[in-house]
Amino acid sequence: MVFPVSFGWLQFLLAALVIAAIALLVTALLKSRKVGFRVLVGRGAGAVSLIFVAVVILWITTLLQTFLGLTGEVKAAHIVTSPVAGQQHMMNVDLTLYGDKGHDEQHLKYQVEGDMWVLQADIVELEPWVNALGFHSGYKVTRLFGQRLDGVATKQNQIFLNGGDGDFFSDMRDQSWYTKPFVRSAYGNAVIATGGSYDVFISRDAIKTRPA
Repeated sequence: MVFPVSFGWLQFLLAALVIAAIALLVTALLKSRKVGFRVLVGRGAGAVSLIFVAVVILWITTLLQTFLGLTGEVKAAHIVTSPVAGQQHMMNVDLTLYGDKGHDEQHLKYQVEGDMWVLQADIVELEPWVNALGFHSGYKVTRLFGQRLDGVATKQNQIFLNGGDGDFFSDMRDQSWYTKPFVRSAYGNAVIATGGSYDVFISRDAIKTRPA
């Protein structure tokens, strides 16, 4: 499971405010022993004010990301499909799964039965306030399979990617990692498209695609 992290100026501002508040509280406690209780009250009030400002900024950012969808997308894959010569309802699939610091990029080739390709991912949707801190919702691309335009069921088994998703659904059922208040929901999500060249993205709560 990948949890991309993106820290911008807003996250650095929040971190700086929290650090400044903690520093004020620590210095107030140390100096209050020598100077008196008034120093503790004065600096403590300043620390509380900084924490209040940080909470307000976090609240405003969370509202913006909730209602305007400003959490962004992660480019997770690139897929190119073409018909198999001389075979109906068969596609050549060239799939690139992009990596990160902990996962290598993968270049995979398959023959898939169907006229449309389906790419499925496990999504761990985080609460908006966690997104506001710079953490993107978690995802793992897990399955590739095909569908026919005429609605006839394909006979080919689904192709597991990245080790599949059996553990994910078992853990989701048992809620063994479900760590509220950070996680909003967890589920499988899929994108379906006809042949061509596409980029695949993971948003805060879904997998999606656009022609490359």
